[in-house]
Formats: sequence, structure tokens, C-alpha cells
Amino acid sequence: MKRSLLQKFPLIAIGLSALVGPLSRVVEAEDGTPYLLTTLNRLELVGFPVHQPAVDSGIVSSISGSVISWIPNYQDTTFGSSLATAGEYYAEVVGPSTHSWLGHRLELDEVATRTRSDNGLVVTNSPFNTHGMPDPTLQGAQLEIRRHLTVDGLWGESVRNRILFGGEKAATFSFAINVPQSAGGVRTICPILDQSGNLSWRDSDLPSAQTPPLGIITPGSSVGIAFGERRGSSLGLTGCKRTWPTATPLQAGVNLLSYPYSSDLRLGIDWGTPADGFKGLTNPLPNQDRIEILEGTARRCYAPELQSNGRLRWRLLDPIYTSKRWATPPFYLDRMPAGQGFLLRKNKPDPNHFFRPPQP
Repeated sequence: MKRSLLQKFPLIAIGLSALVGPLSRVVEAEDGTPYLLTTLNRLELVGFPVHQPAVDSGIVSSISGSVISWIPNYQDTTFGSSLATAGEYYAEVVGPSTHSWLGHRLELDEVATRTRSDNGLVVTNSPFNTHGMPDPTLQGAQLEIRRHLTVDGLWGESVRNRILFGGEKAATFSFAINVPQSAGGVRTICPILDQSGNLSWRDSDLPSAQTPPLGIITPGSSVGIAFGERRGSSLGLTGCKRTWPTATPLQAGVNLLSYPYSSDLRLGIDWGTPADGFKGLTNPLPNQDRIEILEGTARRCYAPELQSNGRLRWRLLDPIYTSKRWATPPFYLDRMPAGQGFLLRKNKPDPNHFFRPPQP
């Protein structure tokens, strides 16, 4: 039996025609098929409101050091044999609804997991772990294992062909991603094509060093894309809807985010409320949290304003005096389309931050 949970999850398709057309718009047809996302031909932030289908699912039975013993649904072969050689995988807790680890993720040591004959999952000590290493409190959790979305997996072949056959320069392609615990928290990776036509990636802040080969895009994050100099990219993705909370730790400073659910984000309802750690003020301050929407070199900045009813609304800041004045006349950001990436400039870190499914 082929190890796959595709038949257990409703699939939806995303078509990305990146960097051509209006600012990041995702349109969902009435019947739930497919998504279309378009962006302008300049730097913008793109998010993913779906995720990869699970490779397998099961219940945690015990923990021993960095090894998770569990009972996967498919037992015709050992679990490790299902992991692709070049893939990056993580385990995510999707239930029960009252479990203390719900919504958290653990990075797998793929090499060590492949060698085990007992289906055990070997967790690596990674900054992408949202709740540290496993401990006995993880017992009873329902896990799903899935492959990460990555820059290389999504755009690598297209970038290679554009450089190799389209006459475009490698320097015109760049991808900004969240990298937890790195300097600044956000790094830009750029392609390198050698004389044999092999594509690799480098960190733009470390020109002499090669990055890990893929560039992981975590759930709840977005990617800042500058895609060539002639035309945008075209990309299709089939994935599954999320129905559980998504751990998305926030650092002090810049965070590249996107609501990881396949519906518009209603600010002040689904997220961006005092319950999410935001405080509204009657007048903006320099150290106040703010959302920034990018359109190339242009930015629109919003901060949470306290309303007379005690709720928050994200109000546009003056484009010149962004830390001191509201824009006039008043303009509010109340909704962002599914798949719209945005920058959250956070005054203080929030390692326990979650995105949660849309409210009724």
C-alpha cells in the first residue's frame, strides 16, 4: 500500500502567477476551487494558506530522549523509508484539541529516522522547533508528518531555467524568509548557477558561504520575492486546509507572516486583537507594533488604534511621520486576502504566539 494520506484530506489548489498583476490577490471560486494569486513585478510578500499533504499520521506512545515512539496509520513498510532523500520534514501536533502541544512543530532528523526499523521519529534540536525538544508531555498527541515547503522546491527549477535559457541574471532573483534565531531573524537567499548548470543558494549576508540547500518556509510565514527582471513566475501548488492552531513564534523586530488558513484574515476578529498580545493606543508611538504591506519600495504602515468600544482597529499611519501621526483622513486595514504576506514589526518577542483558525 502506498504510504499517503491524500485520500483523507480535502485538497485545494493554489495557482501562483507571481509578480504580474495587482498586489497579492487570492480569489476563491464559490465551489472552493482553485485559488489564484498574483503580485506585481517587484518585491512583495507571498504566503501559503494551504500545506503539503501528510505523509503519515499517528499517536505518540512514548518518548526516549530525542526519539518519538508512535503508531503510524500505515505499517506495510517502516516509516523512515517513505522520506525522500532530499526532503526536509517536520512533525506537527494536530490533536487532541485539549493537548498542551496542539499546533506545535518538531523538526525531524531525516537521516537518522530513515535508518530506524521501528518507525521511530528522531527529532533534531532545531530553531524551527516551536516548543523545544520532545518530553513525556507529548505522549498521546496526534502527529502528522509532512514535507516542508521550500524556496528550492517551489522555485528552484524555474529560476535555473530562467538563468540558463532565458538570459536573466542570477542577481535579479532573491527570496527573503524567516530564519529563527539568526541575526535579524530574516535572511535573503539568492541563487548561484555553476558552469555545469547546477543550482545552489547563498545567504546574501554571507557571500562566501552556501546556505542549507533548500530554504524552509514555515507555516504562518511569508516569502519576500523579487523574481527576475523580465517577467513574473508562474507556480501551481496543491495542498490541504488547516483546521487547528498554528504555532508561529514572533521575534522582536521584523517578522514575515501570512495567515495560514484558506480564508481572508479579518483583523480584530481572527487575529490582531489584545488576546494576540497587541495593545491599542489613541496616538501612535515609535515603539508600537505595526503591520507593513509591501509594494516594491513602497510601504503602507498600520498600527492598532484603541476604539471607544475597547476593540482594536489597525489604522494607517502617516507615510512621512509613521511613528508619530495617523494618516488623514482615517483609513483602516480590516481584512487581508488569503495568501497575502505582510511584515509585522514587533516591539517585544512573543515565543508563544499562535495563529488560530477563522472565527465563526
